[in-house]
Amino acid sequence: MQTLMIVCAGGATSSLMAQNVVKSATSEGMDAVLLFPDDVKYKDSFLKKYSERDLVVVMGPVGAITAGKFRDYKEQVDAVLVAPQVKYMYKTVEEVLGELSIPCANIDSLDFGRMRGDKILTQGLALMDAKNSK
Repeated sequence: MQTLMIVCAGGATSSLMAQNVVKSATSEGMDAVLLFPDDVKYKDSFLKKYSERDLVVVMGPVGAITAGKFRDYKEQVDAVLVAPQVKYMYKTVEEVLGELSIPCANIDSLDFGRMRGDKILTQGLALMDAKNSK
């Protein structure tokens, strides 16, 4: 199981993007599901319920990524993508996640605007593969 978190300002467009990522993963033969941060927070119940899945996409607010809050998710999340609306917070996200060895990247605004779930999926999988190859 791999877990990709997409963070945004908390809006509808990022939720729609996360749904498109799950659809793209499913069309590629992956067993994928969309969750929210509270579904992932408790490691034991999360792993028990979702460990058989190929991909878990978590959509949440960028405010979830603070040193104190994100420690609850650090073992469950493999990579984080930052939506264009909160691109200005990328440095903060990068600092917090860097301390936890979780890779992150900004989502291309054109791919986001066009709701290219396939491109965002590819970007997320590449981030997770880079992490796993270290």
